[in-house]
Amino acid sequence: MGRHSTRTLYVIFAACMFVAVAAVTAAVTLVQYDGVRDQAERDASEATAAALAPSFASLEATDSAAFSATAVAFVNEHTTALRLWSPDGDLLASEGADASDTTPVLTNTAGETSRQRVDSPQGAVLATFAGLPSGATLEIQQPYAMVASSIATTRQQLILFAIIGGAAVLVLLQAVFWGVTRGIRSEYDRLAYLYRSGQAIRSTLDLTNVLEQVTRDCAVHTSAQAGLATVLEDESDELILKASYITATETTAQHHKMVEEWFIRRCAATGEAVSTNEESFHYERTLGHELQPQGPVSILCVAIPGRERPIGVITLVRAASRGAYHANEVHMIKEIAAQAGMAVEQATLFTKVRAYAEEVEIGYDGTLRALMAALDTKDSATQGHSKRVARLTTALAREMDLPPERMADIERGALLHDVGKIGVPDSVLQKPGPLDEREWTAMQKHPLLAGLMISNISFLEGATPILLYHHERYDGGGYPFALEGEAIPLEARIFAVIDAFDAMTFDRPYREAQPTETALREIRANSGTQFDPEVVEAFARMIRRMPQSELLAA
Repeated sequence: MGRHSTRTLYVIFAACMFVAVAAVTAAVTLVQYDGVRDQAERDASEATAAALAPSFASLEATDSAAFSATAVAFVNEHTTALRLWSPDGDLLASEGADASDTTPVLTNTAGETSRQRVDSPQGAVLATFAGLPSGATLEIQQPYAMVASSIATTRQQLILFAIIGGAAVLVLLQAVFWGVTRGIRSEYDRLAYLYRSGQAIRSTLDLTNVLEQVTRDCAVHTSAQAGLATVLEDESDELILKASYITATETTAQHHKMVEEWFIRRCAATGEAVSTNEESFHYERTLGHELQPQGPVSILCVAIPGRERPIGVITLVRAASRGAYHANEVHMIKEIAAQAGMAVEQATLFTKVRAYAEEVEIGYDGTLRALMAALDTKDSATQGHSKRVARLTTALAREMDLPPERMADIERGALLHDVGKIGVPDSVLQKPGPLDEREWTAMQKHPLLAGLMISNISFLEGATPILLYHHERYDGGGYPFALEGEAIPLEARIFAVIDAFDAMTFDRPYREAQPTETALREIRANSGTQFDPEVVEAFARMIRRMPQSELLAA
């Protein structure tokens, strides 16, 4: 729900409310519009009857002369005629220009008043019938134009009031809805910001990156001059500054420095937010450099929660002139800190696991080197061979731009390439002369033995290609699977060149060591048959750059 969608929602609501309010206002107006006539006629009749009927209350029903004498005084432009009717409905007397061609609706004699609109050649009149104590009925006729004028005025007022009322209701509803939508959008923006911030925080397992992200988000949200992230170390129980963000330069920095400010320590000790105003903040003591401008500051510290106790503190510093931190700002920082708590614990745990894994990996690699050194001692002619080929194989792999993450597996494969010879009898390994068919068959099994030996060790799974295929030939004449060309893994094709080079440049029982150039010519001569041509060319480039001492180092 961005700014655009909120505006669209508001426009849709405004249109719907306009239609709804207009429809309701029109319906109410129509109902009242028809009732205006009846009300105006009733009001006019009741007012006229109340004004004139008392003057005729003492007359006898048959005293026509007295009626006429009294009626003459009331006939004028507002009262056009007065008539007296007997209880039986007979006209007893009449005074004025009455609408006598019409048949009046007589009232009963209970003192009630009725009315009737009468059309006559002289114009429409409103006839009011009032019961007299004598049982007779007094009819009062007045011009309808006066009533019609009142009806028109009242209807105009009704329409005006309906328009004003409808507009007021519409404006009120729009104002309420606008306030509600702004509140919803504000809450949505807050939740969206927290979601994005949480995603960014959880996207890394590096503790420093997590804290840099947190300090930047908190400082930007509160318009702080600086944001600091400190971590409570488990072993020493000291608060260590790890990351900071400076708003003026939009820069983050990494630190490893103990902090002693009381407000940070109180927040870490209690887990409660601490807000304070200080005359200044000691940037030099905390960050190693001062920030400008100097002056009174407002400081907010919010704890980064852990499972059992706070694991750190977020500290925000801004000019005191901007005022104290609002409750919604504190609430927002607490929510970011809560997300940071999970990320910090996750990153810390990952760092520990990675450190343990690196220790284990170093231990494994040390064990492998010791194992291969022990294996090399079985044959004095190949002593140091595994260590040398491991170093040169990784160098050639880098020359051919293999991914860095594969180097460890390539090095281990090169180190372990002869581990399968543990299963080959010493009489075969150390025989000075050519091997017979049975002995050669035993020797050709050592790649398979190597693969079998490490098949259940997931740590060495990446080393398998060199172990199994380092005796395959590019033309398909190798063993144990007679693979050809690119069917042979690239690591094994690289190792094959290095293994042959090392064998030629160091003494063996059957011949002396050959010079580097002689060995290179021999390798080039077998390019495309025993060796991958692309690997041979890369090897030639590498040894031209590499010093002789490094090339043949043990």
